[in-house]
Amino acid sequence: MTGTLNPIGTSALIAREAAHTSVVWPLLSGSTRLVLVTGTAGIGRTALLNEVRDALEQQRVRTADVPLLRADRDRPQAVVTRVTEELARWSRPPVLFLDDLHRLDHDVLRALLEALPELGTSVVGSYRTPVRLEHTDLTDVLRANGLTEVVPLAPLNRSEVSHMVTGLLNVAADADLVRRLHEDSRGVPGLVDLAVDTYLRGEALRIIDRTAYLVGEPRGTGHRHAAVDRVKALGDLPWRTAKAMAVLHPLGPVAEELLDDTSALPDLEAEGVLVRRDGGWRFRAPVLAHALMASIGPYERHDLGWRAVSAIWEGRAFVQDPAYLPDRLIDAGGFADREKAASQLLAAGRAGVLRDPSARRWLHAAADRATSAVQRADALFTHAVACSVHNDMAAARASVEVALERSDEFTPDQLQELHLIRLVGMAAAGDRAGLRKVADTTWRTLPGGASSRFIDRAVALCYTDRWDEAATLLASTRTMWRLGNAATVTFGELFGMSAALMTGRMAEFERIVNDPALCPLHATERDRPAVKSAVARALLLAGEAARARRVLEGERPLASDQALLEVAEGRWDDALAHARKALVTGSTLGAVIAHTALARDLTSMLLARAKLTRAREVIADVRAGQNVLPHVLDAPEADLELVLGARDKSRQVLRRGLAHAAQHAIVLGTDELQLRLAIMSLEDGDHEDAAARVEHLADVAERMDTGRAHRNHLLGRALTWRDEAAVEEVRRLVAERSQPHEMARTWTTLVAFRLADPQLLREAYELFGSMDALLPRALLRHMMRENGVAVPGRAATTAEQERLLASLVAEGLTNRELAGVLSTTEKSVEARLTRLFQRTGYRSRVELATAMLTGEYH
Repeated sequence: MTGTLNPIGTSALIAREAAHTSVVWPLLSGSTRLVLVTGTAGIGRTALLNEVRDALEQQRVRTADVPLLRADRDRPQAVVTRVTEELARWSRPPVLFLDDLHRLDHDVLRALLEALPELGTSVVGSYRTPVRLEHTDLTDVLRANGLTEVVPLAPLNRSEVSHMVTGLLNVAADADLVRRLHEDSRGVPGLVDLAVDTYLRGEALRIIDRTAYLVGEPRGTGHRHAAVDRVKALGDLPWRTAKAMAVLHPLGPVAEELLDDTSALPDLEAEGVLVRRDGGWRFRAPVLAHALMASIGPYERHDLGWRAVSAIWEGRAFVQDPAYLPDRLIDAGGFADREKAASQLLAAGRAGVLRDPSARRWLHAAADRATSAVQRADALFTHAVACSVHNDMAAARASVEVALERSDEFTPDQLQELHLIRLVGMAAAGDRAGLRKVADTTWRTLPGGASSRFIDRAVALCYTDRWDEAATLLASTRTMWRLGNAATVTFGELFGMSAALMTGRMAEFERIVNDPALCPLHATERDRPAVKSAVARALLLAGEAARARRVLEGERPLASDQALLEVAEGRWDDALAHARKALVTGSTLGAVIAHTALARDLTSMLLARAKLTRAREVIADVRAGQNVLPHVLDAPEADLELVLGARDKSRQVLRRGLAHAAQHAIVLGTDELQLRLAIMSLEDGDHEDAAARVEHLADVAERMDTGRAHRNHLLGRALTWRDEAAVEEVRRLVAERSQPHEMARTWTTLVAFRLADPQLLREAYELFGSMDALLPRALLRHMMRENGVAVPGRAATTAEQERLLASLVAEGLTNRELAGVLSTTEKSVEARLTRLFQRTGYRSRVELATAMLTGEYH
């Protein structure tokens, strides 16, 4: 998902409270004659002046603006005369506002400063730093005037950048995005705005769960923005020089030698665009260079790229950044030697295939410029791999389609990997029709050898939720595909493992889990992490977090794997961040198990934290895209409907999930649905239906033999038959598994059915608290009071109840819906809301929702 820029101005964000006070109070007290606001271009001087003017007028202090006309910038008496004429118009002298005093010539500014003590009023002015060389002696004039207050505006810190992004996009900002924005803008508000605009338009910024993430480098052509327009307004030569330096400045001192005319460099320095450093030039903020580079036309880009390439090839310049030369080779186009350019682009792409998303661009250019069939095949294959690694599945699929036109140029291993990338790309794009075509095609008509054809069909069957068919196909053809190349055998084993898990063929599943080295690619450094990750994801989907962590020991887990582990271990703040990052970057679109498991866990966490609307959005988004294993999402969706009081709809969702699983012979995850239905039946007094569902749970536990399946069966048996042995066994098992959310829910359920000491609710309450699970904690408080268990911390409880209410209000729930969720009346909700607004000072639901979004709510 993407967002749009909020048209609301950012002046309130820029005019920080301390600076605002430093200007307003001296003026109101009459202790200051001149307040001079200083700071770099884009820092927010004008915005602060506007804030001060509004504050003074609210205090009924008259104000007046005196425009500094371009024609008067070198006429000292003209400016002084206009100021005195403006004052003469008023019976009581107003506070005067003079913006951009740095634009005045030396004599004009000196005359104005010397006249200020005689004006009989206060003046608020702004001056852009650094101080112009010709103005340096005027500091003596300011010092001589004891009634002068200088208020420097400092750049924003990271926290302030985060608040500004929230104001622009109406969403929260990920910490990595904030860090990048702060670095690229150097904390200058006008350049933060430019960076956000550039990333958003360049499709490098995406939004999920009302949180903005940076998912790549911005792409696209330049666009109008005030920060760029200011440079363009300096004139044709400074504009052309600035654009050229955007490309050439990494070359250091050599960059200046490559310019046709260097006379505009001092002007760009004076305007705060460029700064001198280490004998060369650098941009004041990296984002300005990015924006200017995007404004360069095709011929300029080719010319500047060739100048940079020539300087490096001739040994006149050296750039440490490994991305600089390949990027300039692409810019240079046909100006650079084709064979040499292709070789260097291919080398750079190979080196960065796993770590640098830019490798995709370099490898694509290398394929276009290849001078031999071998070089072209190498570039196409590596490009497809790079696109796959960096989640650009549309480009990966397109590259594979081109590559397969000449399949004889690739090794069997490469062909198999290309086939898999193509299928993953189809899954990522939601091309279920294309996947069904592969799954249902006679295997002899598929491309590649016999072994790879079986694998292609099996993968397509898995990606269309036909796991039982995939398991049967792989088992019946095992003797053939095991004779294939390393990639074929590895993919056969891994997809066979996943299909076995889904359908309850646990002996086959455990064979690979216990010995991942049975996958030949496990022996290669490049592929070993991916093999381990596939095994760990399967275990995590089955609820076996401890085993998954052991599999990943010594590896650096992907964001998706890390999130799944953190959910199970109760580290929900970290889990939410990693889950959002994995989903927003599309890193799980081709990994159906991780994608569905992440969506399930993210939904459950959001629901527990009273983010009901967000939870529904996640479910809808996943179902609209890669809707594989949809019954796994039915468990949290049913929980959501139950929280909202839609009990019948919750039951329908659970039955729908079981029907889908039965239709596809899927066993995994059905125990979660059966247990929920059994509990609902017991609550409704339908013991017969509950008993039948416990029989299903027993069958699943026997087939799956996982901790989660046994927990669900034991809990169902304990509740239905009031089986004390089952109660003891499920308590022992859950404690041994040590998954906080599972443990807290188990304790709560046992007490609710009067099968455990109510004091156990204390532990459940603390466990839910460690995960900041507001909604279960609120429900537990009711249970604890009903069972005579003291709720700890009265003041903390009141604050938490208000935060829960605020969270639900921020989700857009009506008073009736709030009453249903909180198990109270609409009248009670109205009273609680009144107290909440009185205590917090927020005047509306909108203000409260904004405070929750920005994290400012206390």
